Amino acid sequence: MGLIFDLAVVALALVVIGSLALLAWTLAVNAVRAVHTGRERVHGLRQSVTDAERRLQSASKRASAALAELSLHATPGAGDRSDR
Repeated sequence: MGLIFDLAVVALALVVIGSLALLAWTLAVNAVRAVHTGRERVHGLRQSVTDAERRLQSASKRASAALAELSLHATPGAGDRSDR
């Protein structure tokens, strides 16, 4: 009877070890997938920041050019009181 209990304990131990191994493997696969997804997300966010920076620089250059052109065409008018 003792041998049957020993074999039952060994069988249960193997089942527990197998379940823990399967759990560890599942967690590892999910962790690798999460890291990959996170890296793709970071890449996308970096790309959007780069695009936004490019658009901002372009808008800044256009605004500077417009201000420079306005300052060239601005002439003091009759309503200008800066000379008093």
